[in-house]
Amino acid sequence: MNDILSLIKRAAVEAVRQSYPLEMMFAKVVRDESEEGGLLIQTEQKKPVTRAFFIENNKLDGLEKGDRLVLLQMQGGQRFYILEVMKGESKNGA
Repeated sequence: MNDILSLIKRAAVEAVRQSYPLEMMFAKVVRDESEEGGLLIQTEQKKPVTRAFFIENNKLDGLEKGDRLVLLQMQGGQRFYILEVMKGESKNGA
């Protein structure tokens, strides 16, 4: 019985997500392109993501460690688009 309730809850959550194809979230650059391993961005999710997960735009260029980002995440996959870059620790000591 508990398994059925859990399955119904997951289906309901997924149905709501599908009605909103994009989700806004925040992130922080934890490693920039100049460091070994390249660009690494920590999103609100547990696992950080690399440049490969981002839709290319001019905001990807020049990101530095400590920069804070406003992202759109596409539902149904791990794809992100950078809406805004707020220069972080590397520029103003924040």
